[in-house]
Formats: sequence, C-alpha cells, structure tokens
Amino acid sequence: MKIWIIWTGYVWLIQAIWLAKLGFDVVSLDIDEKKIEDLKNWIAVIYEPWLKELLAEVKENIKFTTNYKDLNDCEIIFVAVWTPQDKRWRTNKDFIHKASISIKQNLENNDKVIVIKSTVPVGTNKEVSEILGEWFEVVSNPEFLREWKAINDFFEPDRVVVWFWKNVKWKTKEKIRKLYNYFIEKNIPYIETTWETAELIKYAANSFLATKISFINELSQLADKVGADIQELANGIWLDKRIWKSFLNAWLGYGWSCFPKDVKSLIHQFSENGLKGNIIEAVDNTNQNQLNYFLNKIENFYDDLDWKNLLVLWLAFKPDTDDLRESRAIALIQKLQEKGAEVVWYDPLEKARENVRTFYPEINVIDDLQNVDFSKINWIIIATEYESFNDLDWENIFSKISMPVIFDGRNILDKNKIKKIGFIYKKI
Repeated sequence: MKIWIIWTGYVWLIQAIWLAKLGFDVVSLDIDEKKIEDLKNWIAVIYEPWLKELLAEVKENIKFTTNYKDLNDCEIIFVAVWTPQDKRWRTNKDFIHKASISIKQNLENNDKVIVIKSTVPVGTNKEVSEILGEWFEVVSNPEFLREWKAINDFFEPDRVVVWFWKNVKWKTKEKIRKLYNYFIEKNIPYIETTWETAELIKYAANSFLATKISFINELSQLADKVGADIQELANGIWLDKRIWKSFLNAWLGYGWSCFPKDVKSLIHQFSENGLKGNIIEAVDNTNQNQLNYFLNKIENFYDDLDWKNLLVLWLAFKPDTDDLRESRAIALIQKLQEKGAEVVWYDPLEKARENVRTFYPEINVIDDLQNVDFSKINWIIIATEYESFNDLDWENIFSKISMPVIFDGRNILDKNKIKKIGFIYKKI
C-alpha cells in the first residue's frame, strides 16, 4: 500500500518514518524546499531521540517531494498540515483548506482516502469533504504523539482512534484497518466513531491534562501561603488509586504549541456554540497566572532586579527537544529582562541553542557551563525538568557563585542535598 503524508512537521515526520518501518511505501510532501532537500540527503530536520538512526533504516521505503503531481499513484493521503491560531485564538484552517484544494486539483483518479491527522475544530472534516467532493472519502484520525517520546508513542500507543462519516464505504474502512493492522493484532484499542467525536477528543484529552497541571499549580500558591509542601501534597493526591499521578507536578505552567493552542481553541469552540467553557477558561487563566506567581516569588526575595545577573538552565519547553514554542522559560526570561535583569542561558542540546540564537537573539546563550563565570552570577533558575540537574557539581558551583540562590521552577532538585551544600533553595 502506498501512502502520502502532506507536511513534514514535528510529529508527522515521525508518523511517515514509522509507517515506512512497518513496510508501507511512504511519500512525504512539504512545500519547504530546503527541508525536503535535507530529508532527501537523510538529514533529520527535527530533533527527536533515535530519529537519525530510524531515518537511516527506512531509506528503501520512504521518499520526499514538493510536487503534488505525484499524488495519483497512492491509495491513502494523510493531511497533517499546521493549524495555528489567529490573534483571537481561533484555529486558522487556511493550510488545511489549501492542502485540500491542491489535492483535488492534482488528482486524476478521485477514488482516494483522505485522512485528516491535523488537530482541527468541529466541522473541519465536513468542510474538507465539501472542498474535495463526493468522490473522496474523508477520514479523521488524530495523532497522540508526544515530542521527545514520539517514536515510542507511535509504536506503542494507548489507542488508535479512527472516525468515519456515517456513509463511508466499507472498502475505506478495510483500507484503514489494513493500515493499522499491526496495532490491531497487538490488541491496542482500536476505536471507530464519528467526525464530530473525532474532532473533539484531541482537544478534550489535551485540555484535561492541562487542567491537571493548572489544578496542582493553583494549589501550589495556597501551599506557599500556608507553609505546605506541594510535592508531598501531590503525592498524597496521586496515591489515591482513582487519580493518576501524571501531570500533577507543580511548575511554571504548561507550554509547547499543543496545550496552549488546544485549550484556547476549545474555549473558542464553546463560545461559537453559544456556551461558556468555565473550567477551560479557568485552566487557561491559571496557567497565565502561574508565571507571574513565580516571578513575584523572585521579586519578593530581591527588592530590585536591575543589577541581578542570573543563569537559566535549559530553555526548551521540555527535556530532549529543541522546540521553543510557548516555552515558559522564555516567557519568564523576557519578563525578567523587561525588569532589567541580565540573563545567561544554557541548554545541553546544540540544536536548541541554535534555535534560540535564530529566534531570540536578545537572549545570551552559552555553549558550555564550564564557560560560566559564576562569580558574576547572583542566582540560578531551573526551567526544565532534566534529571541530570542533580548530577551537576553543585559543591563546585557553590564555591564560585556570587550569591548561592536557586529558584527551582520544576521542583526537580534534591532539596535536602542542595540545602546541605549551603544554597538558599526556593521552589514552586
């Protein structure tokens, strides 16, 4: 079976490579000529652990192109284009509409299955179907891959969810089942339902996880006021078998493109349908407030930030990724710089450092912690939850640093060890 995937974004490239590894003939299309040229030379255009090795394994089964004309020799076309937001936080569907028009204009044989992988609001699959016309079968099949763990998530998913229009042809269902037969045989839950359910479930899943984050973050502020320990409090919550511990860690707030974008899009979808998403709006407000809470925590410790030099450790939105979108660390640094603080930033990932220099030239990036003059550093902020933080030579840093103060925005350090060394340790 020959498969096309339109766009080579973060998780969609992973999807293309894994389908190739499962033995399908895959063609991945993007209008970005530089990206496609790099991929043709087997250069991984994104950072994901083991991606380079996996790309090398599937050379025989995958091709890359910018030409829509080649679409005619495939059976299934995945549409996985970007769905950003406009200034009012509505989902911008221009890219998915343009991709649909290009498919229709370039296909001679209309008997194709179009699978929508992009995260789209309710009604989008219907719009795509109307653009393409009656000869195309439109299927909704959202992705649930996480950056940094996307390769493993594709191979061992929690579920495979496929949504069809009520009048979909039986042969279309069979093609999709053949596509995902590997997972069906492994007894991975395989769910078939309707377009509308499909379009809501991704938003609902991400918004629920965001709700857990905002819930524990809001509690962290009360814990600060009354002298409670938020980590011990969270442990007391998740030991209840009805509550799972994932996403119940207090920190600077959720980032990346998915959670902020999906939460705000869901708020807008409530509004468009004459409803008010009270819980979802509170989730978003709490997330915005959490950054100000942490900044106030720093300001309450120091009367004046004008002369303070600080080191921020790690800036991507989570470990082992170069993705800076909606990074809470960047948002915090920008707020600190507005107040006059001098900021130095370090990340172990070279690609992440390159991205900062490209997109945030105002941020001072260093390539090696060995080059930091700790005698000029007044305090340290931790912004990403790398476990390796605990392996740093904190005793050596303590002996050199101007002011031994750590603000842990991820509650990742061993506080007893850090305090025993002599640091003043402030956490969420």
